[in-house]
Amino acid sequence: MLSIEEIKDLDEKELLEKLYGKKLDTKNNILEYIEISKILKQNGIQKEIIENTYDLINESIDKMKSKVKPNTIMFLQNKLKDQFRKVIIIKQEPKIDNTFIKFFKRAYPEGKRNRGFTYVLIDNSKISSEQIWTTLTYINRECIKQHLYLLSDEKKDIIDMMQKLINKKDIKYINQMKSMDKLLRILNIKIVDDKNGFKIKSL
Repeated sequence: MLSIEEIKDLDEKELLEKLYGKKLDTKNNILEYIEISKILKQNGIQKEIIENTYDLINESIDKMKSKVKPNTIMFLQNKLKDQFRKVIIIKQEPKIDNTFIKFFKRAYPEGKRNRGFTYVLIDNSKISSEQIWTTLTYINRECIKQHLYLLSDEKKDIIDMMQKLINKKDIKYINQMKSMDKLLRILNIKIVDDKNGFKIKSL
């Protein structure tokens, strides 16, 4: 095992090589290195190497998203946070925390939820155009049936997501949104032509 003085002379990649000597590309390897990294809890270890090691492991977990189940990603992220939360301030992952995700969950009931659904719950910013559209369709349908009364913060978050969809410049979804008469009236908006494409106009 390395001494504190030896650790001080290494960056996070050199530390990984010295302590473990393997790539962080499997669940087991990441779990093993998270356990090994508790050496960084010793007094005298620079905060920078602790933070950089956390970031290195976190990035390695993120790169595995295409290969493992979402629940495995969440499990590894929680293990990592548990190991480091007492020695550094854990950086929060960027998320779009809004009420739209509440409707998103309702739009994808049990049996219709796949890996993409779970990834949106992990990081709301990963929501796809199709997922936004499916959720808007659900909201519009419930409004037509008068099963849904939208609060002001919910309206704002729905409009924000509609703008996100417009920004993607997919004319198919834009035209479909323009035809959602009931929802557009409730939101008190209109989707209009703009010199750069389309935009949302408040009425």
